[in-house]
Amino acid sequence: MNVKLLKFSSASAAVIALTACSGTFGTAERDTMVDAQCENTTAQLAQLGDLVRANENMSVTVNGVVHGVFQGEQALQGFFIQADNGAAFVANSALIGEVSEGQRVQVTGNIDAYYGGWQLTDISDFANCGTGEINTTAVSLPLQNTETLDNYLHQRIALEQDMVVIGHYQLGRFGTLDIATERLWTATQVEQPGPDVSARTAYNNARRLVLDDGSWAENPEVVRYPNGGLSMANSIRSGDEVGNIEGILVRVGNNYHIQPVVEPTFNHTNPRTSVPELPEGDLKVVAFNVLNYFNGDGQGGDFPTPRGADTPEEFERQRAKTIAAILAMDADIYALMEMENDGFGEYSALADLTRGLNANVAGSPYSYVSADAEQIGGDAITQAIIYRNDRVTTRGEAQWTTEGPFGWGSRPPLLQNFLIQSSGKEIAVVANHFKSKGSCPSEPDDENANQNDGQSCWNQLRVETAEALVGWLASNPKDLNHSNYVVLGDFNAYKMEDPLAALAGAGFPNLANYFDTDGYSYVFRGEKGSLDHVLVHDSIWDAVQGMAHWYINADEPIAFQYSTRGKSEEQQAQWYAPSPYRSSDHDPIITVIDSAQLN
Repeated sequence: MNVKLLKFSSASAAVIALTACSGTFGTAERDTMVDAQCENTTAQLAQLGDLVRANENMSVTVNGVVHGVFQGEQALQGFFIQADNGAAFVANSALIGEVSEGQRVQVTGNIDAYYGGWQLTDISDFANCGTGEINTTAVSLPLQNTETLDNYLHQRIALEQDMVVIGHYQLGRFGTLDIATERLWTATQVEQPGPDVSARTAYNNARRLVLDDGSWAENPEVVRYPNGGLSMANSIRSGDEVGNIEGILVRVGNNYHIQPVVEPTFNHTNPRTSVPELPEGDLKVVAFNVLNYFNGDGQGGDFPTPRGADTPEEFERQRAKTIAAILAMDADIYALMEMENDGFGEYSALADLTRGLNANVAGSPYSYVSADAEQIGGDAITQAIIYRNDRVTTRGEAQWTTEGPFGWGSRPPLLQNFLIQSSGKEIAVVANHFKSKGSCPSEPDDENANQNDGQSCWNQLRVETAEALVGWLASNPKDLNHSNYVVLGDFNAYKMEDPLAALAGAGFPNLANYFDTDGYSYVFRGEKGSLDHVLVHDSIWDAVQGMAHWYINADEPIAFQYSTRGKSEEQQAQWYAPSPYRSSDHDPIITVIDSAQLN
């Protein structure tokens, strides 16, 4: 049968089918009818927006060449056509059937908005008009100053350069990857807060796209990326390269997505690493945000918890990964953030984690810093300190303060003094967790509202927290005979922001400015930076031998976290391993000190 017979309309389909069967029209006559229809003057695809704005002919007929097919039930459920320097999406219809790239079609339907452009829906007429040429535009990022990606919406584009994966927060849920010409920095990680932030943000936005999977499906059974399908054994990490990117450009919110028409290729250029090698020293200290480690009531009940695991099964998955990460680092002292604030008893989260560590090491060498209190501060989470009792010994009781900003915004700092057994020297570790950047004040004139300088909201409170911390340590709350302070934790401030500047100005320099200067511990919206830091009192600077971030979490897909929500049974198995990788959303920071050089 001649393909040109594939012409239907909702009003005449039955008549055409009937007359064709009765022989009223011959094949040549039917071809002539379709040929004539295909040559009729129709609305131009580039004019659809004008037609909608003029409120004219909301049902229109257009001609175009199919340049992207996404008709599957798990796909976009339609296809894209191009012509006359314009393009549009055509929604699936029983009148149409399957189409193929390069097919020239005529479609009648209603105009509606569709991801930065227009679509035809409620299709009332369709004709196959033969074949046509597909136009693919080569694009290189960043665009020239006078160009904008809006000019390419619904067009088929091919990127001229390989790209880098910068984020995968939505990979498991929507099948998408954030990609860019290079790894992108959070503005205030590398720029001073203020005018330079806007320039950095513009720099980032000009270099990034979203690689979509050709579907709007949520929690897809098969995640398309990387090649071969996502699994713990086949991860896609931020920093990996992706090439052969060709597809249809759409806009989702403020982001530009490419719906691929060919299969991208991946090059795993940022593989997983073992624990970083650092210069020798006799004391290793770790800062690690453990992502809401809540164990319920500690006896298998009280799930879901206020934060963290929803079920006992999820908690066991989280527990195994956290233990694996801590053991792998083999440190002497661990400052842990986001522990459940449920005290220090037998069934507390802290006691549970310590038991788990000791169950994997002979001699029960792990202990935790305890206090004679039901909890520290009033927040659901708190800081905690775990240590190797065969390498360091606590000296005196733990100290904390709930004064000033520690009583309502930032969590109370936790201070513990230690004797280092190898040298007989003492060191005080202070674990911190400053107020986050979320839940901004509603009043724009509030001093803690977002000042649009790159530091988000609550910056003033974080500065006050830094100042209060310095004042508290200056008061020598433990009556120490030394100033060997290691101040570390999650400061919820990037490297160039005001709270870190305040601490440095008070004599607590940030090791990241001197060691591992390109390090980062967190990826947010595809931009890397460090919210976690290790500071030391400047009097013990010479004792620091090295510092490094261990990239086990921020570069790994969130799909690999312990949670089972939104995952099939197969995904729960394939996307999980009791390993350090994606044990949290923050990367740990390891610092090595030569205690012989302490005061």
